[in-house]
Amino acid sequence: MKISLAFSCLFLNSATSFGYYNHNRHQLTRPTPTNSENLLERKPSSLTAVAAGGAVAEESGGTATIPNEIFNLVKNIVGAGVLSLPAGIAAFGNAPSAILPATLLIATIGTASGYCFAAIGRVCALRNAVSYRDAWSKTIGENSSWLPAAVCTFKTSSANLAYSMILADTFKALLSSVGVNLSRDTVLLGTTLLILLPLCLLKNLSSLAPFSLLGIIGMMFTTFAMAFRYFGGSYAAGGKFFTDVAPSLQASFGDVGASGVVSANAFILICMLSTAYMAHFNAPKYYLELKNNTIERYNKGVCICRS
Repeated sequence: MKISLAFSCLFLNSATSFGYYNHNRHQLTRPTPTNSENLLERKPSSLTAVAAGGAVAEESGGTATIPNEIFNLVKNIVGAGVLSLPAGIAAFGNAPSAILPATLLIATIGTASGYCFAAIGRVCALRNAVSYRDAWSKTIGENSSWLPAAVCTFKTSSANLAYSMILADTFKALLSSVGVNLSRDTVLLGTTLLILLPLCLLKNLSSLAPFSLLGIIGMMFTTFAMAFRYFGGSYAAGGKFFTDVAPSLQASFGDVGASGVVSANAFILICMLSTAYMAHFNAPKYYLELKNNTIERYNKGVCICRS
């Protein structure tokens, strides 16, 4: 019952935040060719600056700076899923040389994903669209615009559910370490209502930048800890933590390296990478909330993140 309630909250708030965006409440401040003659009659909603020729030029977009966008986007694509990528590599190779084709796959799919993310922002700019659904409606058609809205809602609600499970297990273990013993269902419900629900209700992603930076620091610390244990040999045979690892999870190497990428098992890693860079449902919001949101400035933030 509690899990069902948590899932319902996640689904409804994902639909509110990502899928069924109210098109009439959010308008771009940059004038289109059809209403540019009314620019002086319209009260601008953003800052204005005096151009070199003396004319008043409007600064469109929101309040997020490029660093704000970078922090949010990096955290959007770098989550707990990154920790499973080594298992994707191990699916087709068991020798160190397997990292070479894996790196090529990661770079290639990351580049393609970044291009598609930038393309969505460009469509929003050219079509004066304010959401993924609105961009679809103005380029493909209104009748089928429910498709991306439904897909984005399902994707984000599933992601929220997955992260709530991870957070529930993590918080339960942390609370147990200080003597607070709660059931997993109680921790899951509390995490959903006190953490995930307020985050889903936020309309401005720029306010998440400090928390995104904190999350990035956490991932960097995790990477450092893994490297420290690896080079220290703590989990290698004879290491002080070797016996703490289940036999099925202990490292074992063979002779299948880079050549293993031609096997069907390589698609396990490819499938992981197909969602590893997934943040495209938020692309319109990143574009709209960027201060002075020209396509060049938007692409600059995307390129930095994807590199």
